[in-house]
Amino acid sequence: MKTVLVIAVTVLCLSSCSDGQWSCQTSGKAMYSVSSSGALGSTDKGCSCSEIRAFELRTFGEVDEAALKSDFGCY
Repeated sequence: MKTVLVIAVTVLCLSSCSDGQWSCQTSGKAMYSVSSSGALGSTDKGCSCSEIRAFELRTFGEVDEAALKSDFGCY
């Protein structure tokens, strides 16, 4: 019984402590992610490779494909 209670509490804590869904946000020359709970995170948490490419092209006039691959795993 004690083991079941510990597992139940752990599962509830993990599910309530998660940041939920992430969305991609931009502000000026900055791109970042915001969770459904309002936490800020890195770009790769909520932004797709195509969103990052479009942001770089719009903001900097070019896309550094090598950096996208090494920093975000974009191919």
